[in-house]
Amino acid sequence: MRSWLRIGIVATGALVLLFGPLLSAPASAQVSERFRVMVTNLMPLNDANDDFGKDLAKELRDLINQFGTHQPIDEREIRDAADRFDLDMEDLDCVVSMQLAGQINANVVFCGTYTEDKDADTFSLQGIQFAAPGGPAFTIADKTWHKDDHEVAAQEIASEFETYVDQLRTAQFCGDYYQSKDWEGAERTCTAALEMSPGNSQVRFVYANVLFQTERLEEAYQETLRVIEADPLHEGALQLAGYVAANLDRNDEAREHYSAYLALNPGDAIIRMQIAYDLAQAGDVEGAMLLTEEGLEIESDNVELLLRHAAFATRAAQDITAGAEPGASLSLEAAEFYRKGMGSYEVVYEVQGDEMEVGHILNMIAGFTELEQVQDAIDMAARALETHGDDASLWSRYADVLKRAERVEEAIAALNEVETRDPGFANVKARQGSWMLETGQEDEALRFLQEAVEKGEQTADAMAVLLLANAHSKGVVPKDWGHALRVIGHAKSFENEVSEGTRGQLDFWHGFSLFNQALEQERPQTLETAQLTLPKFQQAARFFVLPRVAAYAEANAIGLQQFRDATQQYIEIQEAIIQRGR
Repeated sequence: MRSWLRIGIVATGALVLLFGPLLSAPASAQVSERFRVMVTNLMPLNDANDDFGKDLAKELRDLINQFGTHQPIDEREIRDAADRFDLDMEDLDCVVSMQLAGQINANVVFCGTYTEDKDADTFSLQGIQFAAPGGPAFTIADKTWHKDDHEVAAQEIASEFETYVDQLRTAQFCGDYYQSKDWEGAERTCTAALEMSPGNSQVRFVYANVLFQTERLEEAYQETLRVIEADPLHEGALQLAGYVAANLDRNDEAREHYSAYLALNPGDAIIRMQIAYDLAQAGDVEGAMLLTEEGLEIESDNVELLLRHAAFATRAAQDITAGAEPGASLSLEAAEFYRKGMGSYEVVYEVQGDEMEVGHILNMIAGFTELEQVQDAIDMAARALETHGDDASLWSRYADVLKRAERVEEAIAALNEVETRDPGFANVKARQGSWMLETGQEDEALRFLQEAVEKGEQTADAMAVLLLANAHSKGVVPKDWGHALRVIGHAKSFENEVSEGTRGQLDFWHGFSLFNQALEQERPQTLETAQLTLPKFQQAARFFVLPRVAAYAEANAIGLQQFRDATQQYIEIQEAIIQRGR
């Protein structure tokens, strides 16, 4: 059901993006196993005194240095990095600080602003937060402090930081369990992390993945929607929502999510094709076709995208056809899908020529055939043989479309080309014999059918029954007893190789045809007709008393006794006429 390499979180690198500082640290941090925290001096607004921010930051650095898991980056290192970009420490708001963090390998950033009330000797902290680059921010409520309370403020913020670290640690366990495919552990820790921080979309996304992996699709879908609600541009959530919706047979919703994701990556054909494949695997082949069509509007000459579009369009048409009533004509919708597929295949053939895979060419020929554009199918096959003439399967398909156009002699000749290129190709002789039967060349067909048995293409039973079917449809049904007997004779050339059941079937219809032929011929009831038909009635009678014929008749609810009685009656009549001598 899953194509997880394209949808889920499968690598530590992906988890780093989710959980930031607790999963990755630069080499300098790994030596001491402590994560680097960039504590800015906070940004004073409206000419506020910058000493409060400096003093608070200095105290906070000292407190963070007491953590076993984290260490502050020295103020001088931060200042030097800011100087390289012509920035003052007082210019480091949260946006700039996050950008600067990457330059000094900071795992966590502390930042914010404050204002001063000179009359009240207070400072009001605003927008204070800890944040990991690429991860969610941990915000601290705005609060006003007396100018001498920078130490108390730092202690309270350090306590909040400890809560933040606990949240991250629990989130890390969530990710670790997920990474090790311990779904029970992942669910337990992800749930705990969400209780601590309900707004953490990254953890919720992992939790949604856990639900998906444990096949609770509806729950997974609802959690993924919550991620998208909080972060409409969350690419992983958009992909997962699309895939899960498709598996829930909500194709319209799946397409909506996938379209939203692709809007973020409109020109990435590889991603588009991966998503289209996932959509098709989930059962929405038409949706996959539409996604690749949108991609072709951007990149009309992308060969791989064209081939995917052709394949999806063809499969969508086949799905519609498969659901139609037997014998129904091709629907307009299916025909339109086939035309789309053929159009894309033709563009690729113009580009690739003899480099195009034969399988794609065969799909083109099949598509034209389904559209009843038989001449186009023939032309395409003939054209392809100019570049792929050594391929036996292409000659075989060429033979099929020639036969469809009732150009049987050419079709049989094309099958000879198949055998020349691949003597072991399946059913060459059987098809040639079958096609000759259809065109009334029963005597010539026999040779090919015998060769089919000799080569192991078909069993003797299958070929005998094929001939018997011809004898029945073109002989027994129209009461052409001569044709029936002649072709049944061909079928009985396999008599020593067929099963007892097939022998019983052949013998019954042989006797049946002899009886009916004799019945027509004896009507003048002259000495000549009696002498002609008596041996036929007698031979039919011998067939009707065979145990294998009785078994066939019983299995097919045929009243055999009536034929035995009638045959005996006509034997007696012919014998009486002969005895009278007239």
